[in-house]
Amino acid sequence: MKTVFILLIFFSALMADRDGGPYIGVGYGTSTYDDAALYNALIENSSGAATFYFGAYINKHLSVELSYASFDAWHFQNGYQTDINTTLGFGALSVSTLAHYAFFDDSLDFYAKFGVGEISLGGLESKGFTMLYGIGVGYRLNKYMSLKVAYDIYTFSYEKTSRYDMQIDYMYSAIEVQF
Repeated sequence: MKTVFILLIFFSALMADRDGGPYIGVGYGTSTYDDAALYNALIENSSGAATFYFGAYINKHLSVELSYASFDAWHFQNGYQTDINTTLGFGALSVSTLAHYAFFDDSLDFYAKFGVGEISLGGLESKGFTMLYGIGVGYRLNKYMSLKVAYDIYTFSYEKTSRYDMQIDYMYSAIEVQF
């Protein structure tokens, strides 16, 4: 499955429109974890998070993106603290399609994101499937650089004695370089 994601990004970059092309970005923000009552109480349900992504514009209104988000997997903060003195750190590798709508001679870009991926549940010693939804706005500083603010939602399930439908909300800002 990972091979399919890599091939999708590779062939998308090859077929990118001249006005588009490949891009790379890095961002940092705050995430909030909803454990669906898996634990009796979370002492801390928010944490710093970082993301790294690359992708390609297929045309002016469509792009594909491969990203990795670290919800304290890189130990920026203490992570999500549980009531049983456990720290949780998650990491999500995902591939997404972004629909763009640009204003003001392409300097302001609104987008919606939909994707799938794999999330590593560090404190739960598990990996699983995740759905990714997001919205954002980017401001193009020049031909090559953009600043963006985004809000992503990762939904996933964990099965122990019963099923827990969990969610991580992630608000971040990023800098993006287009080639």
